[in-house]
Amino acid sequence: MFNTIGIVGLGLIGGSLGLAIKHKKLSKILIGFDRNEENLNNALNLELVDISASSYKSFSICDFVIVSVPPSQTVQVILDLFNVLKKNTIIIDVTSVKKPIIDSIKDFIPKDISYVPTHPIAGTENFGPKSAFRQLFEDKYFIITPIADVTFAEKKVEEFAKTINMKVKYMDAEKHDKVFAYVSHLPHVIAYSLVNLIWQKNEDDEAYGFVGGGFRDFTRIAKSNEKMWSDIFLLNKNNILTAINDYIGSLSDLKKFIENSQEDKLLDFLKNIRLFKEKLNV
Repeated sequence: MFNTIGIVGLGLIGGSLGLAIKHKKLSKILIGFDRNEENLNNALNLELVDISASSYKSFSICDFVIVSVPPSQTVQVILDLFNVLKKNTIIIDVTSVKKPIIDSIKDFIPKDISYVPTHPIAGTENFGPKSAFRQLFEDKYFIITPIADVTFAEKKVEEFAKTINMKVKYMDAEKHDKVFAYVSHLPHVIAYSLVNLIWQKNEDDEAYGFVGGGFRDFTRIAKSNEKMWSDIFLLNKNNILTAINDYIGSLSDLKKFIENSQEDKLLDFLKNIRLFKEKLNV
């Protein structure tokens, strides 16, 4: 599909993309770069990439570049890459917040380079190159949020995503950020908050020994990378604050039914939620 692919950022997503690319033989050469030298060495040892780059200049031979760095670094990395990439190169980012990234980049895109904003809906609570695995993207959604009209570049990225067995959807960037504030970002807010509550309120360490499956399942994502999620919370600030306020409203309703011993309303509330959850099939 490409002669040379480059990946900037070799954590869970970047590393797993490297494995998927190599498994599908989508490029002749796969170049990797990470500012963290340990991550870069681990990525080479784990064969997530073929060769390492010492600087962005090494990406000047690439046809396709994937930027998978913390969200707060994404814009600057892409702008720096614009200065070294050759004509007709396609560059994508995989950040889970789209509009602020696009707004910061769109006026600086060279005419002979294609930037395609994307969001592969895949991940775990683990991070770093050692957590990478090629099956991470199997049958997951891959969102493309075009800046303008869909062009050859978007179609090429769509083909790439489908080749690594992802399901492609196109979405407006603003809508994307509102949707994922609820279905992805808010759950992380809640998980972090719940673990913090348990941590702060339980003075008796013995209590932690009684943590059950429900708590473990619900708070698994609280082990996620704090830098990435701090960036996401701040980049998608307004949408997340709206989601948090809506969640507080729903929690207040539940609190009221319990506080006032309103069993009928409590049962209806819980039943309706259960039925909706069953329809979601997730």
